[in-house]
Amino acid sequence: MKKQVKGLIALGAATAVLGGGLILLKVTSPGKDSSSDISSTEETDTGSGLVLVEDSNDTPGSHTADESHTHGLVKDVKVKNEHGTMEVYMSNDADSIENAKYALKGFEDIRMIDSSVRMMTSSADNITSTAVIEKDCTDFEKFGLGDTAVTVEMSYASGRTKKLYIGTVAPVSGGTYARVEGCDTVFTVSTSSVEYYLKSPEDYIELIMLSTPSEDDYPKVDSIRIERKDIEYDIYLEYGKYSDISNSGGSSATHVMIEPVETYLKVEASADITNGMFGLTAESVKCHHCTDKDIADAGLSDPYCTVTMKCDNGKDYVLLMSEPYTEEGVKKSNVMFKDANIIFTVTCDKAKWATVMPEDIASQNVFASFVWNVGELEASANGLNEKFTISMKDSSKQTTDAKAEDVDVKRNGEGFDAERYRQFYAYMIQLDAESLVMDGTEPSGEPMAKVVVKDSFLKTENTFEFYDYSVMKCLVTVDGKSKYYCAKANVNGLIENMRKLSTGEPFEEIK
Repeated sequence: MKKQVKGLIALGAATAVLGGGLILLKVTSPGKDSSSDISSTEETDTGSGLVLVEDSNDTPGSHTADESHTHGLVKDVKVKNEHGTMEVYMSNDADSIENAKYALKGFEDIRMIDSSVRMMTSSADNITSTAVIEKDCTDFEKFGLGDTAVTVEMSYASGRTKKLYIGTVAPVSGGTYARVEGCDTVFTVSTSSVEYYLKSPEDYIELIMLSTPSEDDYPKVDSIRIERKDIEYDIYLEYGKYSDISNSGGSSATHVMIEPVETYLKVEASADITNGMFGLTAESVKCHHCTDKDIADAGLSDPYCTVTMKCDNGKDYVLLMSEPYTEEGVKKSNVMFKDANIIFTVTCDKAKWATVMPEDIASQNVFASFVWNVGELEASANGLNEKFTISMKDSSKQTTDAKAEDVDVKRNGEGFDAERYRQFYAYMIQLDAESLVMDGTEPSGEPMAKVVVKDSFLKTENTFEFYDYSVMKCLVTVDGKSKYYCAKANVNGLIENMRKLSTGEPFEEIK
């Protein structure tokens, strides 16, 4: 029967230190039945810094790490612990420690944390004692070093093998008991130095589902398509055709929404949607080497959400997501890449595709061209008709670098103050949408106002029409397509500013 150990260091007003660096240990078995106590008092050398495992014939603990400690080239490591068995082996034909590569047997087809897998080959070879607990020990069970011990068998290229036993945590020192095959001395070692041998194989699986490429190799995400069971449309985003042009106007986001409504995107809100697969980190591994049943049980044989990312390097990534569920107050989803053999659990605040809605990422901009990029602007409402033409005084100067003093503005064919035109257009830029048109609403009647913008920089032309929709709202169409709802008060403000162009009164401001 396994005996539990409780060590008590005899302390008075100060620690009792014996000659030759000896301490007093009392080993007792816990329990209420005093007849079961197996107490003994032993004088033990503190023995810190002694090498336990190395590629040599030296007796374990015969010298310290700074006295000719021999590091050998490890061929394989076999670990047996409460989770089962693990075997790490050299996966290449290396002749030096520096060139050696290692793999975890049975997990070659799964992305592992290579540095941690390698640590299983080097950790044991660097373990030193924190204390010598008992020499010539005859009862290893009381230290957890008998049949229940974690075993680590190291095989070196030299042909030597060493077997390390890892026991229970020492109750006094906070270290962990250990011994080496062929030596009857029990040591304590730093618990952190043996932690790699207490894990399960799943602990070595890389939780970063798709690595973030280096800046030089980062691909352009051409498109993202989100298909979900809770909405009747797809959310489809594309890399903007003007995104590579600085100062082109619109939004600073690199992508635009194409479906369900064509519109610009908010920069910060959309970044996790367009590029969030890179660096996506799971919370845990749900299942590896999955069967069809595993995939079905995880809700991924008929996924709730499918996200397809296409990149300009020719690579496509398809992420499958289960319906979100709440666990311990956190919304999560089971996810896997299509045709992969591992299922992860992710939190939905990291994998937002399962919950994002179009309005979460859509920009509120109705008008998007930079002020001096506009070559012509026509506005009409309530019998008012205004036409502006804008040109550079110096044709060699870029519109993106221009200021009011650099441009000529004509209003209905007559010269006009460029700064006042800028103020008029500034109101339009602030006339934001309140929501997207998702219900297929079509305009009726005549528009309250109409604005045509010709962007001379991008060589585009767009027609914006504002229709009376309700007491508080207007329906906005762009090139004949219903896109936004906006505040009617702001459209009335635009019409009032058109009137004030003739009077010189201060312009209305967005409310």
